[in-house]
Amino acid sequence: MRIRPALLLAASLLLHIPEAAAMSPAMSPLPFFQRVERVGLLCAVDAEAGPAADLGDDALCGRAAAVLSGLLASGPAVAVLVPNDARIVDPGTLLLLVHATLRPDDGKRIFSLAATLQRSGSAGSAPFFMMPPQALALPGKLDESLLEQALRRLLTPLAKALRANP
Repeated sequence: MRIRPALLLAASLLLHIPEAAAMSPAMSPLPFFQRVERVGLLCAVDAEAGPAADLGDDALCGRAAAVLSGLLASGPAVAVLVPNDARIVDPGTLLLLVHATLRPDDGKRIFSLAATLQRSGSAGSAPFFMMPPQALALPGKLDESLLEQALRRLLTPLAKALRANP
């Protein structure tokens, strides 16, 4: 019985498939997270009694950008954007909308934090339930470390998805 050269070639290629898969970088199966060049942040703080003295839109965006940059270490750039910034509609921008709400409740304040994702172009739809909202009962002012912990819990799933892409 003679072994055909085509069969030998096919068998040798099959042997190298796991090797090639191990060497290639992992890529998210969701097109939404592929080819992200930058994460752009827009933030809003909604306080029932008007602007919150301990947290404003700019402060929230600054903290969120610092936390996400730390979680990504090496990855897409993180930039705080302003409304009507041209980078919002750039297909390479993943837009992260961070929304904080402060409400009085029984002598305390409830602080909630949520985020949504948007992207221009043909990247597909944002995944559902990616980043669970965070909530804290505050006895007084919003402590910087509490804000950072809540942002870290909120943004860690996003950082993991972005690190899974080249």
